[in-house]
Amino acid sequence: MLHAMWTRHHLLPGAFWKLPRGEQLFLLASLELELEQEQALQRERERARR
Repeated sequence: MLHAMWTRHHLLPGAFWKLPRGEQLFLLASLELELEQEQALQRERERARR
């Protein structure tokens, strides 16, 4: 997850760990939703190709 935050949103792991715990949890949850939505879109595109 930290790699995705770094590559997608330019948030370095060191900066992430300096954030308050509540903000860390919010960012992790938001990124999880983002990745799940992306996976769902990929599945839909694959189904549409068939």
